[in-house]
Amino acid sequence: MLITKNIQSILYKLQNILVAYSGGLDSSVLLYNLVKLRNKYPNISLRAIHVNHNLTHQSKKWVNICFLECQKLNVIFLHKSIFCNNISNIEEIARIKRYIVFQQVIKNHEFLVTAHHLNDQCETILLALKRGSGPKGLSGIPYQNIINNIKVFRPLLNISKHKILEYAIQNKLQWIDDPSNSNINYDRNFLRNIILPQINDRWSYFNKNIVRSAQLCQEQEKLLNEFLNPILVNLIQKDKSLFYIPLKYYSIYKRNSILRKWLEYNECVMPSRKVLFLIWKDIICCNSPKSEILIKNKIICKYKSYLFCINNDIFTDKTLLWFNIHKPLILPYKLGKLNISLKYTNNSIRIRYPEDNEYIYIKFFNNKKFYIYFNTIYKVSICSIWEKLSIPFWKRKQIPLLFYNNQFIADLENNICTTFNQLKNINSNKILFIKWDNKNN
Repeated sequence: MLITKNIQSILYKLQNILVAYSGGLDSSVLLYNLVKLRNKYPNISLRAIHVNHNLTHQSKKWVNICFLECQKLNVIFLHKSIFCNNISNIEEIARIKRYIVFQQVIKNHEFLVTAHHLNDQCETILLALKRGSGPKGLSGIPYQNIINNIKVFRPLLNISKHKILEYAIQNKLQWIDDPSNSNINYDRNFLRNIILPQINDRWSYFNKNIVRSAQLCQEQEKLLNEFLNPILVNLIQKDKSLFYIPLKYYSIYKRNSILRKWLEYNECVMPSRKVLFLIWKDIICCNSPKSEILIKNKIICKYKSYLFCINNDIFTDKTLLWFNIHKPLILPYKLGKLNISLKYTNNSIRIRYPEDNEYIYIKFFNNKKFYIYFNTIYKVSICSIWEKLSIPFWKRKQIPLLFYNNQFIADLENNICTTFNQLKNINSNKILFIKWDNKNN
């Protein structure tokens, strides 16, 4: 077998394996080795997933080839299709969509096994170097990690492409040659087909040495984590915000490292030094409470003494008419749903039954002044109440507000009801209970 005994023992412990199978050279050799391992250890469960990118007219033919090969090897075969319309960043888009597919099909306690090898590792490190990455980016591809809650293992990572090709020829394996792998308009293909062959012709040890450098970067990253984790535990709050006041007393190097780790914790792309400087200067040190910076799909902003990294959702002035209160109302922006019932349940709010001429609406805060009426005279702006409750300004846009016609009835996040929610001599059959499920807090 091409896979070493040490890696075989790890795969044996994984037990349930979903192999990413393109039908190309690397994944074909991987699948062949996994089948041999299963023959050795019959308790190993093996499935293969093929993702059709629909980038060529041959792709449907490749699905059938992969199916027949899995049938021959007695491996459960799955296939899914994706479509990548963004030509400028097609490699990254395809990778994101592939992992969405993997999320959809992977079972509990199943590991995704991929065919990344030594040459892939070298290419990844050089691409990270081109982007100006730090130690984390230059650490390369790990043997195993978690991506989108998927446990990933790469058994061929220390094996060269040349050895994989030799093994495939010796064992008379067949595989698909994807012509797009020769397209040097893609950065990885340019390195693979033009740059790295020349480097390896001159320095045959180059790949191994660059991987050794990556291992040193991994060690530095682990050491940095050991140093920063106790600090981060104290600074990062339950809502993933960062208490930034202590950063004012740290060196710029320590401060930037903490900000990077916090952004990584919030699943934000790694910022450049310039962006870190802007977070410090234009947000932390800025007097304006509403200053913010956009990093791809995340907004970095502050509230009081805390930094927040929030999704860049576009909240519009949306009004939802609830036609049938006996059915749940699905909220936009992945905010969950509202349910109305006749009986109280945990976290539900008591509301009056609407009159015959009243329609039920759900609105979201759009900087208009909404007032909570406590009697016919006394009223308080909802913003004043939110301010006292320390609700950040961006979270206010995510709170469903209940209206009967144009009358503001209740804030469904904070259980705040207005006088319009009251009825004289209220009867039990005139009471409803509304609950916000799956809150996106």
